[in-house]
Amino acid sequence: MENNNKIILGIVIVAVIASSGFLTAFFIIQALNQPQETIDSRISGLLSQANVPSLSAGIIINDTLVWSKGYGDQPDGLDTVYMIGSVTKMFTATAIMQLYENNTLELDTDINNYIPFSVRNPNYPSTEITIRDLLSHTSGISKIDTPLWSFDADFLNWSNINLGTNYTIWDPRPTLGDFLNGTLNPAGTYYKPGTWENFAPGSNWQYSNLAYNLLAYIVEQVTNQTHKHFLQENVLDPLGMNSTGFNYTDFTGRNAFPYEQEDTGMVKGILYNLYDIGSGALRSTIPDLAKFLIAHMNQGTNDNSQILQPQTVNLMQTSQISMSGNELGGFYYTGYGLGWPLFTNSLIGHGGALPGYLNQIAFKTVNNGTYGIVFSFNKGSSIVQDDYLLDTFFPSMVNLLFEEAARLYSQ
Repeated sequence: MENNNKIILGIVIVAVIASSGFLTAFFIIQALNQPQETIDSRISGLLSQANVPSLSAGIIINDTLVWSKGYGDQPDGLDTVYMIGSVTKMFTATAIMQLYENNTLELDTDINNYIPFSVRNPNYPSTEITIRDLLSHTSGISKIDTPLWSFDADFLNWSNINLGTNYTIWDPRPTLGDFLNGTLNPAGTYYKPGTWENFAPGSNWQYSNLAYNLLAYIVEQVTNQTHKHFLQENVLDPLGMNSTGFNYTDFTGRNAFPYEQEDTGMVKGILYNLYDIGSGALRSTIPDLAKFLIAHMNQGTNDNSQILQPQTVNLMQTSQISMSGNELGGFYYTGYGLGWPLFTNSLIGHGGALPGYLNQIAFKTVNNGTYGIVFSFNKGSSIVQDDYLLDTFFPSMVNLLFEEAARLYSQ
């Protein structure tokens, strides 16, 4: 479940203008030795002020994770597994673009050609919805009851008891087809006009978790394997992402527990999995996320593994719809790519927000190189609103890491 009010479903990017230059191995060593105490003290201070239990972070220069560290209650933070929320969407987008590369699907073909039921905006029943529309959040598919769809009964019951929510467990739990076409009795229980935005597909932008769950479903339909298995074989394994997956039981003893801030104090949550496999269910570590981001910063390649062709990466980072003038946290969109939000000053990035977790991956192209940041922490604001966490702590972390990345790059 994403927070719409403060960080617009987890996408938080702060633009930083960096000076040019190349970073040699010598200067990497010198730069990292010098600012270590400054970074540590500033991050520790931010964690204390926001009452954040733990955080792990990293800085990438070109194709190398040059700095990374864990803080707080996770001293071995680089081995700690956090849920990454909507950053999952970038993995789904990567899978879809791999299928585009091998001609399994087309970006501008009606998605009804790939699935066993029809998907149409009831306001525009004759207008096709395409893969490109889903990837760029221009399909018009928008509103569903996210908590009831995303979480299992254990988490919803825990939230009702500990956070004062009043969720009703769905039994049976609807499928994607139920949401889109109302196939359960009585017909239309889940399919409502409010599920759709009132604009023609491809003509406007509205962030959509459901669109990315539908993309994951399309992966399954065209490959005859689960989305999880396809990602494992074609993205995670090639990049050596051995600490990334969908099930917390695969990482026993390494999972960061989620926390939310109540008026009476911090509330420790339970570990949970999500049904949103295409839009928010992955969990990972900082070194693993860095491997994924490095590939997208370097024309689809990390080390000797190429998960996408350069022209495909460029297409993903090319605006599909103009968003000029749209503001987010004091910074401005230029457009939206195939999965990637695009901002001014050559900044590209995606964030994620879930109950008990927030994280960010982002990078900036400067002259002939790139630098980027990754960080995850285990306090959220998706159920209980935490203004300080969203308005102060999160953007301060983005700024701090980008400032240091820019400084290291310019040495």
